[in-house]
Amino acid sequence: MKVPNSYYLKCSACGEETLHEILKGEVGTKGEEVTIEGVVKCKECGTTENRTIREKKAVDVPIIVSWKEDSKKDKISLYPDEWIHKGDELLLDGSDVKVTSIEEENEDGEKRTDSSKVDDIKTIWAKKHDKVRVKVTIHKGRSSSSKVLEVVPDEEFYVNDRIECEDEDAVIHKMITKEGEKRDGKAKAEEIKMIYAQRIR
Repeated sequence: MKVPNSYYLKCSACGEETLHEILKGEVGTKGEEVTIEGVVKCKECGTTENRTIREKKAVDVPIIVSWKEDSKKDKISLYPDEWIHKGDELLLDGSDVKVTSIEEENEDGEKRTDSSKVDDIKTIWAKKHDKVRVKVTIHKGRSSSSKVLEVVPDEEFYVNDRIECEDEDAVIHKMITKEGEKRDGKAKAEEIKMIYAQRIR
């Protein structure tokens, strides 16, 4: 069995259960139990430490990852007693993916749910999260054009800041985020639904 890419652990620095990237490690098996001795890095605060993880043997769970208009079927190695939630970030072949939905298989048949134990999951639906697509509308006098920026989720945009979008320079005058309209301040790319900007003449 190979060392998994990531695991949810209680971080000694954050004090919360967060996604940890497993930088290196060795796997040992004894009966139905797996032991991972390795170096892990918290994805929230960046703390790196040596940890010992004990779990039941991992299982391969089907996962469908969407990016733009494409969807790709794959498998991700997870532990049976682990819980997966909508919005969780997972590492798949070195890339971040964000869980958008979970298909569960139980006594009543298949159903979509926001959280489930790995043992009960039939399919995980996710989207690529190492980059997000931010829509931009640029006004030029009476006309406007639509653009798309592909950036990392944590990149920040500021109202009144200058942006370069494809072949045009513009100044942001407002943003529509998940929380509503912003005419000042900043927002992360993953929170933005639309940027409105004025072309620089």
